[in-house]
Amino acid sequence: MNDLTVRRFRARPPSSQDRVYGFAIAGGIIRAVVADGKGQILGQASEPLNNLDAPHVLHRLLELARVALGRAGLPPAELKAAGVAFGGPVDPERGVTILSPRSPGFEQFPLVALLEEQLRVPTVLENDARAAAFGEAVFGAARGCQTVIYLHLGSGVGGGIIVDGRLVYGATSTAGEIGHMVVTAGGPLCSCGKPGHLEAYVAEPALVARVWEALVISPDDPAHRLLSGPISARVLFERAPESPTIQRVLDDTIQMLGLAIASLITTLNPEAVIIGGPVAEAGSRLLEPLQARVRQYAYPASLRRVRLALAELGPDAPMIGAVALALART
Repeated sequence: MNDLTVRRFRARPPSSQDRVYGFAIAGGIIRAVVADGKGQILGQASEPLNNLDAPHVLHRLLELARVALGRAGLPPAELKAAGVAFGGPVDPERGVTILSPRSPGFEQFPLVALLEEQLRVPTVLENDARAAAFGEAVFGAARGCQTVIYLHLGSGVGGGIIVDGRLVYGATSTAGEIGHMVVTAGGPLCSCGKPGHLEAYVAEPALVARVWEALVISPDDPAHRLLSGPISARVLFERAPESPTIQRVLDDTIQMLGLAIASLITTLNPEAVIIGGPVAEAGSRLLEPLQARVRQYAYPASLRRVRLALAELGPDAPMIGAVALALART
């Protein structure tokens, strides 16, 4: 994987005539696209994951690839490579998934070998957040940057780190698990069972749950009549000016996220920190107070060149990242 660098991608940019597959198995969705060398999607298909086991996911992924090819109007022979963004830990060197929090059977599953056998193109596998980081670095909000931190705020909190143009993996390929940074010595339990992790504050389900818990002891808060149906982070940020309780929970959330990002900036001295995922759909309501908190806590010298921004690729970031990794491999 060490040859798949931002610097190499920019030094030898893919041709607009290149054609690659991009796959995503993440966020409860199976998705396949055919894209060109500029990251533009030419054809795509998707369907819900529905807790299918690994062999059935592979079968559906291959069928979606066929549909995406048909919509792009291309024969299989024109495709040069494939990239996969996977919502769970992976071993990119061996092309193996470690496990999936949503589907059984992905423990030590040789996804790359099986795809290469069927598609007959070189295939690269990456965790979805690391893929998104690479996508934002070559096609998105971090274009032109060599050291980038990407945070994905969704059902959990994932991350990807690029240092000097290279994705960082660490000794056990867990570098970038930003959601498990400790932001307080106490606090709510994370999904991993440990207390005080960032994910317990800023993952969308955790954020919504904390708002409802706070409203139980605030029976007169206007939020009781403002909130109905499915509640997203974006809705909470929109309603916060009318609800002291929601605003208080969001202030606490931004405080914790700001502490984590300030620590990352001070430690890694990046050029860009990019925020993606469903929570980022709150837009400036999230970004502006978060920028203030980061300025408050980060080491001043580390702030001189860093840019804190929302992801440009939106929910497509992991998919476009998989496409970028496939293009880098060609």
